[in-house]
Amino acid sequence: MWALGCGLGLAAQEPRMQVPKVVPVPPLRPVGPAKEPTSPAARDVVDGRDGLTFHLPPGWNLSRKDGEASTFRLDARTAPAKSRLRMVASLAFNPYPQSTFAGELFYVSATPGLSAEACAAETTAKPYKALDAATIDGKSFWRGKDEHGHICTEGRDVVYTAMRGNACLRFDLAINSFCGGDVSGAEDLTAGQLQALYTRLMTILNSVRFTD
Repeated sequence: MWALGCGLGLAAQEPRMQVPKVVPVPPLRPVGPAKEPTSPAARDVVDGRDGLTFHLPPGWNLSRKDGEASTFRLDARTAPAKSRLRMVASLAFNPYPQSTFAGELFYVSATPGLSAEACAAETTAKPYKALDAATIDGKSFWRGKDEHGHICTEGRDVVYTAMRGNACLRFDLAINSFCGGDVSGAEDLTAGQLQALYTRLMTILNSVRFTD
């Protein structure tokens, strides 16, 4: 009896615990697509060595040297070691600020002294998977697709190749991203966003004209 009474006395002396007030956290306001920039201005680009031109819409940077805006070898994974980057156009802003978007690029490169068989093989050699042929300004191109990443899909590339004189002309349409989820808090690119990004690249590709 003493033990029971003593226990009750101790319980009565314990201070009452205060329940913390729960304050609801307001939901994050979704951020819409970024405003389309007007700079850099739209312009026509000429590649005299390969005899072609294309049109860049507003909001694209242009470089004629690898490493300034990209790493060509990481995106164009089947380009031969002797291939030469002619130029790369890169989107100058992030159209989806809350997403895992990391950049998109339009590459023009060429490999001299390559056979037609080797030129076509750039679109089918691992890790690329062959796609149906495509036509650019009336000229038939071989086509392939590559997707890669360590944890998630971080790189996407659609490659177009065709013989141009004694050289293999190559276009790469690359979209890069990073892994989202709990670590970064960013939202993975949706199928609709990826399609919109690809449409931007196709707008440039469809503007290609051969000058000879």
